[in-house]
Amino acid sequence: MRLFDKFWHQTLRRPYRLAKPLDVGAGQPVIFLHGVGKTGHTWQHVVARLAHRPYRLVAFDLLGFGASPKPAWILYDIDDHAGTVIAAIEKINDKRPVILVGHSLGALVALRIARRRPDLVRHLVLYEMPLYEGLPEKRRYRLRLSLYFRFYRWVLGYRPEFNEANRRRAERLMRRLTGFDVDEASWQPFIKSLEHSIMQQTAADDIQRVKMPMDVIYGRYDMVVIRGQVRQVFGEDAEHVAAHTVPARHSISERASRFIAERIEAAMAQPPEALGDGR
Repeated sequence: MRLFDKFWHQTLRRPYRLAKPLDVGAGQPVIFLHGVGKTGHTWQHVVARLAHRPYRLVAFDLLGFGASPKPAWILYDIDDHAGTVIAAIEKINDKRPVILVGHSLGALVALRIARRRPDLVRHLVLYEMPLYEGLPEKRRYRLRLSLYFRFYRWVLGYRPEFNEANRRRAERLMRRLTGFDVDEASWQPFIKSLEHSIMQQTAADDIQRVKMPMDVIYGRYDMVVIRGQVRQVFGEDAEHVAAHTVPARHSISERASRFIAERIEAAMAQPPEALGDGR
């Protein structure tokens, strides 16, 4: 199996196949991408709200998480994640561009996909996207960024010994400190994704190059990402961007699920031919 992996994926650069913990309905495809240290199951409340609609609702486990492959040799940068999702979307074999919904890391991945393959994406719904560049030059933003990166570096340096004696203790610690669900199998993908996709992100440049319609949603009580001023980040003339704030923390709560579902339905109501090619 290791020889096959090396030849098929490392040598030929064939993408890994992602797991689909949620795949419901038929019709216009809506793709959901979860945050770092999570799985596709985090979208279950949003999917339940839309299950009666004529949509195909697919939540993937990103590379390294859930039931998806966890190769040790992958860097887990934004293009590693985006490339596997692009291949997964193409395997759905639907001629229609998708509505792409992302949470946290998943929002960064969705934005990258929209830049690389605008032909595949009809509309973006980006919830709790961590933006660390292009923010207003204010002391409170610099202070919060400094605190975030200090914490992230601590996480990167944390090396739990995953054995039966302390496995559960380490998992409880990481859930308590970060809210992430990580275990021995997903630990390396987790810290690599944190470092190479979130800390070393491409979002600021991607934002300037993606012009398709998008909803950008932040939680009023989120202490994990900086909400900032969306118009200052995306540009005052960014008419394709609709900014929203919901009373939520850094999680896909019932209230946030309802609002996200409403934005997906609103995007569906807009004729795709009126949206342009997103470039």
